[in-house]
Order: sequence, then structure tokens, then C-alpha cells
Amino acid sequence: MASIHRVKESANWHCSFRDTSGKWRLVSTKCRDKVEAQAVCSRLESLARLTAGQDGTSAVSQADAGELLEAGLRLVQHAKGGTLGEAAARDFCNRILKASGAGSEIKGETVREFFASWLSGKELAKAVHTGQRYKSAADAFLKDLGRRAELPLSAVGARDIESFRDARLKIVGASTVGADLKIIRSAFNRARRQGAIHTNPSEAVDIPKSEKQEREPFTPGEVAALVTEAPKEWKTAILLGFFAGLRLGDAVRLTWDAVDFTKGLLTFRAQKTKRLESLPIHSVLLAHLESIAGDKGGPISPGLAALSIPGRSGLSRQFLDIADAAGLGAVAGEKLAGKRRRFTAKSFHSLRHGFVSAMANQGVSKELRMKLAGHTSEDVATGYTHHEAEILRAAIGSIPSK
Repeated sequence: MASIHRVKESANWHCSFRDTSGKWRLVSTKCRDKVEAQAVCSRLESLARLTAGQDGTSAVSQADAGELLEAGLRLVQHAKGGTLGEAAARDFCNRILKASGAGSEIKGETVREFFASWLSGKELAKAVHTGQRYKSAADAFLKDLGRRAELPLSAVGARDIESFRDARLKIVGASTVGADLKIIRSAFNRARRQGAIHTNPSEAVDIPKSEKQEREPFTPGEVAALVTEAPKEWKTAILLGFFAGLRLGDAVRLTWDAVDFTKGLLTFRAQKTKRLESLPIHSVLLAHLESIAGDKGGPISPGLAALSIPGRSGLSRQFLDIADAAGLGAVAGEKLAGKRRRFTAKSFHSLRHGFVSAMANQGVSKELRMKLAGHTSEDVATGYTHHEAEILRAAIGSIPSK
């Protein structure tokens, strides 16, 4: 029967027990408390029995039995300290099964199952567009893995990540691939922190470097050309982008409740920041909104609000088609190798850049531009003095219409 003993020059209790080969072993329990040490010692004896056959003979080799008992002690210590992870426990059980000649092993969550669970959490915590971006990267990775996506998560190695990176570089640009790899790395980091895997395989893979390509702001004259070419609902979205600095998702999903014609204010909750924001309405934008206002509420651009932003027929692509039709050369650069897309120098976000750039050209201070580009929270807006409100209104009003 196992028993605990004191050993010279050690503050910890040691466990004495007979292993599967019949030899007595003396192993530190790593415990100073006698009661805890006795409990650990009993577990060690149980592990010794686990590695023995039903007739008392060793079910594993003597070399394996000794190593497994040492590993079992470390496992007990991790469990006692609350640091035992799923991967470590599963690996230990599989080592016992392998050493004893068992043909089966305990399999963990598959790659596909893990990513499905991980994405469901991301979709709840992130904005809709961000959730779609995470799903896009995960779907591409699982597609590249093929049948390997049905293997346990621990089966994924650095070579799988490298294969995914190299395959993606033939389809999209380096910046997109870099973003994909960061998303995949984030997923594996979650698995590592949860103890499902020991290491993150993507950390051994280099992220491709890409040349930084700047977006160009639209000028007032170019905005006028866009509005002339654009369909009815797109005219509203374009004016909201340039004269209010709204992002595409906020522009197409803005509702009539957000417009206060009496005060000349837009008040809405931004999708990206989740903040309730408020800013003065430029005279050009105000006149346009008044011209299309009716008795119905809901989205100002209901047709666009029902569409997704990414994709071949998404809102981003539709805007580029409008820009091309307006003769603005929104698509810049040479065609890249394979199916890779050209870099888009002027996207819808360039309207937001134009919003800031136009105020800079009119001498509006950097501090004021930053405040208006970030938009002002409703709490701050309602606390403005008349003088402060007029300063903000004048800054917005400085944006030329032509």
C-alpha cells in the first residue's frame, strides 16, 4: 500500500509505492501538506494500477510505465493547481492507450467543429461586417484544409498554415492574406488559452509583407460627378459619406429617425464603435434629405439597407461600378497575377477621407477635424454652448459643394 515519507533536505512529502514491475518507487508529491500529499500518493498508486493488466502483470513496458507514472504525477499537480488543460489530459490518456497496445485513442474537437464554435462567439461579440470578415477567413482556411478539417484540432501544423498562405497569395493580395492569417492566429490562440492545443501552429508562419497603398480622397467636383451618375438611393449614401463622413454601413442603414430637420442634426449609433453619435448636417445634404423625405419612417435607403457590403454583387462592388461609370478611374494599378484583384485607390471610404480633406483645405483645425471625423457623442453634443455648436456647424459648412 502506498505511503508518504519525509526526505532529507526536502520540504515536500514523498510517496512510496510499488510500480508495475514490482519495484518500490519513491517520488515527490510536490506537496507540503500531509493530507494533500496522501491524496496525491493514492492517485499515483491508482495510476500504477491503471498501467497494469488485470492479472497484475505489467500491461506496458517497464520503461513506459516509469515514464507514464512521472507524467501522471505532473498531471495530478496541474489538476491540483487548476492549470490542467484538455490537450494535456487527452495526450496523457492516449499515451497510456498506445503503450498498452490499445488500438483506439481519444480524439479532441475537430478543426471544423472548433471554428464553428469560435465563429458563433465572434458573430455575437463583433459588428456584422467584422463577423463576416472572420467567417470569410475561416471558410477559406477550412476549404484549403480539405479532408484534414475533419481531424482533431491538434493535428493542424505549421505546414498547413503555410499551405493556406501560399494558396491565398495566388488569389488575393498580400494585405488580405496578412489579415486572414491574423484571424486564423487569433482562433488558434483561443484554443491554446483554453488548453485544447499546446502551441499555436500559425505563430511559426511568417505573415507576408505588402507595400502600403494609400486611399485617395474624393474632391467636391468628383462627388458631384458620382451623384449625377448614381441611382436614387446611392445619391443619398454618397452625400452622407462626403458631407457627414459616414462609413458605408452607417450610410445605407441610416433611418429617418436619425434626422432632426429642426435642429439640423444627424444622430445615430455607429456600427463600428457602437456609440450614439451626433453631428451637424451640411446644407447640401440637408436640402437633399428634405427633397426625398416623406411620411414613411424606416431606412432612408431601404433597397441598399437590405444588401450585404462585401461580395461580387455587394455594396462595395456596386459603388466601384458607379465610380467607373462616372469616369473617375476608381480602379488603379495593373492587373495582378492569377485571380488577384486590382488595388482600389478610391473606394466608398474615400468619401470619408474627402470629408476630412475638404475641411483641411478650408483651414479647419486638425483638432476640430478629428472631432468631426470621429463624430461627437450625443451627450457631448447636447452639452454644447450655442457658440461651440456654431463652430462645429461652420466647420461642416466649410466643405464646398463643387
